[in-house]
Amino acid sequence: MPHLHFMMDAYGSVEESSNNLMSINELLNCVTHDLGILPVMPPFLVPYYYCNNSEDGGISAFTICKGGHVTIHTFPYRACYFVDVLTDEFFSQATAENYFKERLFANKLNSKIIDRRMIYNSKEPEIDVNKDFGPHYMIEVNDCEMSFEWIYRWLDNIATKINMLPIIRPYVIYDQIENPEYISGVLIVAQSHIAVHYNVKTQTALIDIFSCEFLNDNVIKSILNKSFGNNYKCFLVSRGSKHDDNYKRKTVRIQESAEWKQNI
Repeated sequence: MPHLHFMMDAYGSVEESSNNLMSINELLNCVTHDLGILPVMPPFLVPYYYCNNSEDGGISAFTICKGGHVTIHTFPYRACYFVDVLTDEFFSQATAENYFKERLFANKLNSKIIDRRMIYNSKEPEIDVNKDFGPHYMIEVNDCEMSFEWIYRWLDNIATKINMLPIIRPYVIYDQIENPEYISGVLIVAQSHIAVHYNVKTQTALIDIFSCEFLNDNVIKSILNKSFGNNYKCFLVSRGSKHDDNYKRKTVRIQESAEWKQNI
C-alpha cells in the first residue's frame, strides 16, 4: 500500500495563481511527472465560489495516482492553500515543498511527511479547535472487501452523515483497465476531501477524511465502527491555522446551480 503522505499548509499565497484554473490544472499535470508518481487520470478541478462565506471560495483539484492521490485546495481570498500527496514513491519533503512554492507562491509554509505504516501507534498531536484550521483523519482498514460500487456508495453517503457539504458526486476509478490493483475514490466536499484507496490483492484500504471545519469525533468513529468493525486504525492530525484576516481579499458572490442536488 502507498505509505508516504506529504502535507503542506501554505499562507500568504498570490491570488492570481491560486485562483487560476489553468495554473492549477498545469500544476497537477506536471507534479506527478516531476515527483515520479504514476497518475491514472487527468486532473479534475472543481471551482467553488457559491459558499455561504464568500471568502472561503476557491478551487479544489485532484489527480488520482496508483493507489494514492494529489489534492490541492486553494482559498485565494484568504491567501492560503493546502496540498496532500499520498504515494509509495519516494521524494524528499524539501523537493515537494519547493515545487509547490515555486508555482503557487506562499511566504509561510508548514509541511511534513508521514509514514502511514508507522503512525497508528504514535501519540496523536494536541489539537486546538479554536486556532487550528481543521482535522485530517488518516485511516487504515485491513481484511475488508470493497467493490467499485461499495466505495461509490460509501462516499456518496458519508459526507452528510458527518456534517460535510459535498460539492460533486464521488469519482471512483480502477488504476488500470485489465487486472486492476487498486480501486480509488475521491469525494470533494466544501474545500476539502474524502478519499479511499483499496488494494484488491491485500484487501486493505487507506482512507482520508480532511475537513476545513472540526467534526464530531464520536460520529466519525461510529461510522467507521459500523463500516469496518474492529478492522481499522485511525490517526488524527490537525491542519494549518485559522485564516488571518490581514490576508482577506475582496470577493464576488457567485450563485450556485444546485439542480444536481435535487436529482439524487
